[in-house]
Amino acid sequence: MADAAPPRSYRALLTDRRFLPFFLAESAGSTGYAVYAVTVPWLADQIGGPRALGLALLVEFGVYSLSFLAGPFIDRVRNLRGILVLGYLGQAGLAALLGLVAAGGHLTVLSLLALVLPLSAVWDFTWTAQNAAPPRLVPASDLLRANGIIGAVSGGNQVAGYAAGAGLVLFVGPAGGMFLYAGLNLLAAGLSLGVLAPRLPGLLPGLRASFREGWTYFLGGPGRPLLQISAMGAVQSFVSAAPVLLLTVLAAARPDGVAIYAVTFTAFALGGVAGSLAVGEWAPRRRLGRVFAVAALAEAGLLVAAVLAAPLGLLAAPAWAGVGAVDVTFYTVLLAYYQGSSPPDLIGRTAANAYLFRGTARALGSLALAGLLVSVAPVPLAVGVAVALVAVGTVGPWALPAARRMGF
Repeated sequence: MADAAPPRSYRALLTDRRFLPFFLAESAGSTGYAVYAVTVPWLADQIGGPRALGLALLVEFGVYSLSFLAGPFIDRVRNLRGILVLGYLGQAGLAALLGLVAAGGHLTVLSLLALVLPLSAVWDFTWTAQNAAPPRLVPASDLLRANGIIGAVSGGNQVAGYAAGAGLVLFVGPAGGMFLYAGLNLLAAGLSLGVLAPRLPGLLPGLRASFREGWTYFLGGPGRPLLQISAMGAVQSFVSAAPVLLLTVLAAARPDGVAIYAVTFTAFALGGVAGSLAVGEWAPRRRLGRVFAVAALAEAGLLVAAVLAAPLGLLAAPAWAGVGAVDVTFYTVLLAYYQGSSPPDLIGRTAANAYLFRGTARALGSLALAGLLVSVAPVPLAVGVAVALVAVGTVGPWALPAARRMGF
């Protein structure tokens, strides 16, 4: 779309009849994913300790890294409504099945991984369609604010999802969380029926040529800017699971672990809401590399502070809110960059190809960090993660020119 007008206000976006149905469906889906995100790590840790938690995250994000296979299909879809509806319905069915297995007392580490795998595969198509939709619905000048408000309101909904999921784990058991996840995905599917996100008219190459075209664009250009930026993002992604892992392990070690887990995870999400709104309101679309670097440096200090504050129990929540406020910046910045800098018919493939790097790094990092938590105390691990984040914020922009110039 044309990029002549200045960014519209949040209110204008929320009254846009093309954007609103997508926004509502995505909000319901993200609330459901929050329930899943708070239920599965706790469940994995309880049935198999940190190693099982690391394996669950490895499978989840390892499958997410394969979303590049969905990109060519998504970019060819005439209207993304069908993909969104089917994706949410598929997740609802698999979540209900996981809930039934857990309720029956038959859930093991193996059966958990066997159900997380197809759930993540269906999510690949839904997620890729979600990424491809905003540029079909709003002009480029609105993309940062659109992603900011999606992240902020979804983050607010995630707060409710985290609280509901933690409450169900405490009072009903993990099966209750999976049934709620299924119900929220059914709601998202119904809301997606109102989405109208057509692709631009024109002839498309064959599927194989479309796949090749996506990678040619992603790997091309002077200095290969997309590859440089994705490489920097992958380094950050390797340690990006640290907050979730540390939150879970620190809470599980205390007698009142479920309550601490619920409160600190909720604080982490609230921080994400504030961070999403700040990035969207500021809309620094020409200085995204600088924002990425500053966020890495800020999270390094805040993560160490949050882990040091863990003995305070519930009083550590503000520190985790600070971590969440900067942690959300990475994904918001990268996604807006891919959406704003890519040709409209290549957006789905670009974002999905980039996630091969991000998802693979997060999957391997999750397993490595979880393995370290078996023998390394949380504070030294947090310091190690902080060193990696400092490297991302300093060495990354210095060594990668495209990272310094990142913007659209």
